[in-house]
Amino acid sequence: MTLAEHLFAELRSVRTIRILGMMSGTSGDGIDGCLVEFSSDGSGRLLWLKSWSYSDAQFNRIQRLMKHADARDVTLGASYVAELHAAAFQNFIAGESILPDIIAVHGQTIWHQPEPIIWDEIPLSGSLQLMNGALLAHRCRLPVICNFRTADMAAGGQGAPLVPFADLQLFGRFADRDQVVVNIGGMANITAISLADELPKVVAAFDTGPGNVLMDAFMQQKELGRFDVGGSLAAAGRTVTMAMEKFLQDPYFQLPPPKSTGREYFNRQRLAEVLKYTGDRAGVADVMSTLLDITVVSLADAIKKLRVSLQFPVEVLLAGGGARNHELLRRLRESLHECADVFTTEKYGVPVMAREAMAFAVLGHAFLKGHPANVCEATGAASRTVLGELHPFRLSA
Repeated sequence: MTLAEHLFAELRSVRTIRILGMMSGTSGDGIDGCLVEFSSDGSGRLLWLKSWSYSDAQFNRIQRLMKHADARDVTLGASYVAELHAAAFQNFIAGESILPDIIAVHGQTIWHQPEPIIWDEIPLSGSLQLMNGALLAHRCRLPVICNFRTADMAAGGQGAPLVPFADLQLFGRFADRDQVVVNIGGMANITAISLADELPKVVAAFDTGPGNVLMDAFMQQKELGRFDVGGSLAAAGRTVTMAMEKFLQDPYFQLPPPKSTGREYFNRQRLAEVLKYTGDRAGVADVMSTLLDITVVSLADAIKKLRVSLQFPVEVLLAGGGARNHELLRRLRESLHECADVFTTEKYGVPVMAREAMAFAVLGHAFLKGHPANVCEATGAASRTVLGELHPFRLSA
C-alpha cells in the first residue's frame, strides 16, 4: 500500500477530521484560514477563522507575479507562495489547542484562461495557481490538497467557480427561499440556488465581472492605500454615468453563463479605459464612485437576469472583502430593493471573510471522500469529477 493509500485509509477511519482551508484571492493582499471540523455524516462546523496580511514587500511581489511572471518567476513563485502560506499557518496555529489534520489550499492565481486558444491546431485552456504543495506539506508537517481547478477543466469546464458545491452545504440546505450567494473579492461571482425541486440545486454560478479589482488598482495607483476602507471615498463622490455605461458595454457582461474571468481581462489597462471615459475633470472620489457603480450595476444586472431560473424575491448573501464596503452594500441594496433582500453570510454563521476559505475546506473533504465536487451548471464541465491533488506527509521511520 502506498503512502497516499495509507493516508486515505487513516483519514477515512476517524470519526471526525479537521481541515484547514486556506485562501489567497485575486486581491492578493493576504491569506485567510478556516479550520472546519467534519463529522462522519459529512456535516462541518467552523472552529476558528484567522487572517494573515502580506507585508508591503510581499504584497508588491504578489502583484508583480499576477501581472507579468516569466518561467523563472513561476518556478520560484510557487515556492514563494508556499512559504508565505507556511508562515501564515504558523501564525494561525500559535496558541491554538485545536489543530488541523490536513490542509486544503487554493494557491495564488496568476493566469486563468477558460476560453480555448489554438496552438498548432490544438485548442488549449488552463488555470495556474502558484503553490508548491510538497513544500507546504513539508513546512507544515501535514498532508496538503491543492490544484483544485485542473480536473474540472480536463472535463471541459472553465475551472471556475468552484465554491458552488460548498455554497449548497453552507447555505442552500438551510434556505427557506431561493438564494444568490455573492462573493466580492478581486472579481465578483455569484451562486444561484433554487428550491424549486425541494432539494436545493445550483442553477447557475459565474463571475459577474470586476469586484474590488479596479477600485483597488486606482487606490494603489494614487498611493491612497491598498483599498477604499468602508467605501468612504466612493461615498463622497458622484458617478460619471457616461463612463460607467460606456464600460458596461464590454462584451463580457453580455455573455451568458457559464463564464469566468480574472485579472487577465479586468486589470490596470481596463482601469485606464475608465479614466479615459471620466476625463480630467472627475476628481478622485468621483472616479472611485464610478468604479464602485461598475461593480454594483454589473452585479445587480446579473442577479436580475436570474428571474428565469429563480423565484423572486430572492435572498442575497454577500461575502468577501466587498461585504465590508458599506457604500457598496448600501448601493447594492438600493439597486435590488424590488427583487431581493440583501444580507451578509453572517446570517448563517459564516463570517464574510470565511466563505471562500471554508469552501476549500469543504472541497478538501470531498476529495478525501472521493466525491465529485465540481458543479457542471457552474463550470460547464461535461461530467462530475473529483477535484484536487494530494501531497502526503509522513516523517521517515
